[in-house]
Amino acid sequence: MTITSETPVRDIATSIPDAIPMLERLGVDYCCGGQHTLREACSKHNIAVERVLDDLDQFQKQKGQGIAESHWLHAPLKDLAEYIISKHHVYTREHLSLIDGLMAKVEQSHGAQHPEVFQLGKQLAVFGSELRHHTTCEEENLFPYIAAIGTREIRELPAPAKGSLSMPINHMTADHDQTGEELRTLRKLTNQYTPPADACPTWRALYRAIEELEADLHQHIHLENNILFPRAIQEAKNQEAQKSGATPAVAARA
Repeated sequence: MTITSETPVRDIATSIPDAIPMLERLGVDYCCGGQHTLREACSKHNIAVERVLDDLDQFQKQKGQGIAESHWLHAPLKDLAEYIISKHHVYTREHLSLIDGLMAKVEQSHGAQHPEVFQLGKQLAVFGSELRHHTTCEEENLFPYIAAIGTREIRELPAPAKGSLSMPINHMTADHDQTGEELRTLRKLTNQYTPPADACPTWRALYRAIEELEADLHQHIHLENNILFPRAIQEAKNQEAQKSGATPAVAARA
């Protein structure tokens, strides 16, 4: 893949998934801000775009393209939806439960000396509640409809989105943007996940668990925003075109 400063970041992450850890390390947002060009993403975080271009060029020469994630550019939508649920939704719920338990212990043990932990606890409670609701909505409403696209199975979206795939997808991507904002707030409240000098192992484990969840959410949201949702919209259009006798468009590469 030829990468320039004007290449959308999501195209880099989609075509070269093995480069995602490097983008993470450099602070380049490839999920919620994936529509931005590489130059725009670098400018936002005061990163020299020339440096990132050089790193990506060296990476491609050494590693080549990843195989596993590029598979999802062509695999059945049902398979991708099921993968997101089993790989990322399950992980999210399990990690949120872990974080809840650790947070309660930190508040109990350190709240008197560090009252700021209660603010973190409140933010995490809201964050976790919204994430759980979001994943449930996807699993019960949106994903079954997407999985049925191109098959003989008939699924209907619940009102008021009935007949409009863009409406629930726009809602889910707006939720993703909100998740990105909340993650930035968590980073600020935790001093970039740096525990205080007197933090106990539980406190340190809490910050590590939040950081691990953030990293997984980046990959999770990337798969939905940049691969599953664009493919679903395109394939739904193709399906409608076939019903009307029109020539279907070629599915756009995410």
